[in-house]
Amino acid sequence: MPIISYECVRATAEQKQALIEELTKTAAHITAIPQSSFTVLIKENPVENWGIGGRPLDQVLKDRENQKRV
Repeated sequence: MPIISYECVRATAEQKQALIEELTKTAAHITAIPQSSFTVLIKENPVENWGIGGRPLDQVLKDRENQKRV
């Protein structure tokens, strides 16, 4: 039974449903394995548990938002 794992900061219920459907459909198409064989796991991680380029993600996101305003 193939497992697809997706990690993110947060996702709405609608986004999770779409991810489950689309990831399953795409993987089944590519691998020729029936969709019913796939399990999709969505793991949400708090923003303070992420880092990008040696910096906490919350600071990276704040900087990106400030750049958009300029």
